[in-house]
Amino acid sequence: MNGVVRPDVVQHRLGLGCARLGSVLGRDRAEALHLVQAAFERGIRFFDTANIYGQGESERILGAALQSRRKQVTIVTKAGQYFPAWMALAKPFKGAVKRLVRESGAGRHLVSTVRKAALPQDFSERFLRASTEASLRRLNTDYADILLLHSPPSHVIANGAALSALEKLRTAGKAIRIGISCEDAESGLLALDDPRVEVIELPLWPVTPATQRFLDQARGRAVFVIARGMMSADARGGQNDRWLAARTALMSTLSRPEISRLLIGTTRIAHLSQVLDAVQSKEDTPCS
Repeated sequence: MNGVVRPDVVQHRLGLGCARLGSVLGRDRAEALHLVQAAFERGIRFFDTANIYGQGESERILGAALQSRRKQVTIVTKAGQYFPAWMALAKPFKGAVKRLVRESGAGRHLVSTVRKAALPQDFSERFLRASTEASLRRLNTDYADILLLHSPPSHVIANGAALSALEKLRTAGKAIRIGISCEDAESGLLALDDPRVEVIELPLWPVTPATQRFLDQARGRAVFVIARGMMSADARGGQNDRWLAARTALMSTLSRPEISRLLIGTTRIAHLSQVLDAVQSKEDTPCS
């Protein structure tokens, strides 16, 4: 699909993925605050987080950085996952682990391995309510602009009870829009069967037949689509070919009107600036 990316696309189409804010593999709190503020100054008004990101620290950082700008931004958070007890007990040692990771490649590999492990889930109404209220306290706000179920399995999506719990939270003023953060296009297609779903977040690159079916149906239903996992500025690791491939994917995705927001996942201001400069310098360049 061909299209033209305009400079104002930063504010209206891009968002900051905040999964690593406050995490062991992320930057320190001061650097994370500076990143969020820099993103706002560059025009980003959409910030995506979750209760588990950085064990809640991601939400605290966003709450501190955006408190005076709350009405100017859109905040997405999620509920349904939680850390097992042993991870909660390890939280006081997070600072020491972070120093070890910075000094040791082996430490970074260990943390990456732990991060990939599936977290326990609870989509009961009681847990979702408690989790959401805790998230709002960390975010220093009374409501989330978008509240999502966090990677529910297919039977939870099909059952619909968890989304009913989000409906109640929306009715109580805790959220403006509700939906589901999915792991793949097949789960996204299942989520589209529920007419109460207003927002769906999922990885959308590369575009597969299932992804295209999802996008076509989501557009027909006017569902707000958040794309993640395609543009991680930290992932390029200084390799020019990887950056060029990521940039091509970025520009192609931005040309698709079915996608409402595209998340940039990064913890470094330099990488964020490089992505935004690439977008803004190509307002007259066709994408393909």
